[in-house]
Amino acid sequence: MLYLSGTLLLLKYGPIDWPIKNELELWSLNALYLSMFLVGYGAALWQRHRWTSRGGVPSSRDFTARFFWPIWACATLVALIGHRNLTLGPSYIPTSLFSDFIYGLIDPLGAYLYKLSDEAKENFSGNPLITLLFGVLAFSKLVLVYMLASSWPSLSRLKKILGSALAIFPIVSGVCVGTNKPVFDVTFVFTTIILAHVFMTPRAERLQFIKSRRTLNLLTAFIFVFAGAYFHHTMSVRAPGLEYAAKSLHSTAGVIRVRPGFQEYCETSGEMTAKGCHLFSIGAIYLTQGYYGMSLSTDIPMETTYGVGHSKFIVDALRKYLGVDLAPRTFQQKIHEQWSATSQWHSAYSQWANDVGFLGVAFVMLALGFYACAIWTSALATHNVAAVCSIPLLTMLIIFIPANNQVFNIFESLTTFIILFIAWVTSLAFGQRSPGSPRAA
Repeated sequence: MLYLSGTLLLLKYGPIDWPIKNELELWSLNALYLSMFLVGYGAALWQRHRWTSRGGVPSSRDFTARFFWPIWACATLVALIGHRNLTLGPSYIPTSLFSDFIYGLIDPLGAYLYKLSDEAKENFSGNPLITLLFGVLAFSKLVLVYMLASSWPSLSRLKKILGSALAIFPIVSGVCVGTNKPVFDVTFVFTTIILAHVFMTPRAERLQFIKSRRTLNLLTAFIFVFAGAYFHHTMSVRAPGLEYAAKSLHSTAGVIRVRPGFQEYCETSGEMTAKGCHLFSIGAIYLTQGYYGMSLSTDIPMETTYGVGHSKFIVDALRKYLGVDLAPRTFQQKIHEQWSATSQWHSAYSQWANDVGFLGVAFVMLALGFYACAIWTSALATHNVAAVCSIPLLTMLIIFIPANNQVFNIFESLTTFIILFIAWVTSLAFGQRSPGSPRAA
């Protein structure tokens, strides 16, 4: 709630002056959405006994001992397939991994532009069956990090090294093509899962928990710092300077500019302040441009997208494999001439509205608040593997609401979300039937 409210304040008073349309509708809808999220959260909290049954939930140590190597093998397949799909490489064995990584560090813009080039796309041939396997097994990456966090002291040195190396491999893939998303994904996963374990540990034992995982905590801290540094590095070459950053946001509905007062302050301050201003403005653009697209859409009549318009991946797949093109029915496509449907970001609210309308999004937020509370209380009370592994996805989903529908737009995270949700619901069903559960007692 505080975060989403903060992004709205950033939209209103931040460094970018957005020519917002339908301002009253935009603010009213956002107030409604946040209120409904709170209502959903409160409703799940009131029924928290439903999410706190320990029956049928194995201990983390037993789970890790039984499934570490199968999960590691699945995560290895996912990492190799994901690397090839991201880099558009010729083979599933990345023979040029080191040189590509160094190139992405030195020249992230060159690596990024090559990935987008026709040459790279023409040399790549995907396999739908392998991509399907990739989606089905993608959840294993999250489970692997869960195992590292929960059982680190009892893991052998071999498991620690191989598990950690595999868990951070997507960072290497992201750097190879000069993109930040895989780097941030790994950062979110490590940070949220470790913090969840800290909160799951009794207060008197938390210090010992942290001490027993010094190496893992140092690795997480390094990932966090690297993510910030690499983001600044890539953005400094993609969008150098405040004016360039604003000019990259093309809209025929109005002039997008840096606020004069902010720009004057940045230009008259020292070099370090100017760099900080640039990074802050880029972050503000990422977090608020989706609201601008939403403001252009609120007065446009809705055409149903039959429950799939919230996911760009599903819309694209229907067009590619079945010849069913639902894109023209989406709000994003309807405002394409004013705000590009492909090169600019659109808030998750706008994408959910493709299916249920902007008023209907209030009920989506109600369900999201309910789910967020249920997952969190389930993780804290029972250490449920599926619940804990769902926390990073839930965090990314909420953080990216102002920007786009991050989780459901991408095949990997979409399938992971669905599989973990089914696993969590199934574990609850078995837990409630377990003789040792509170309900059965």
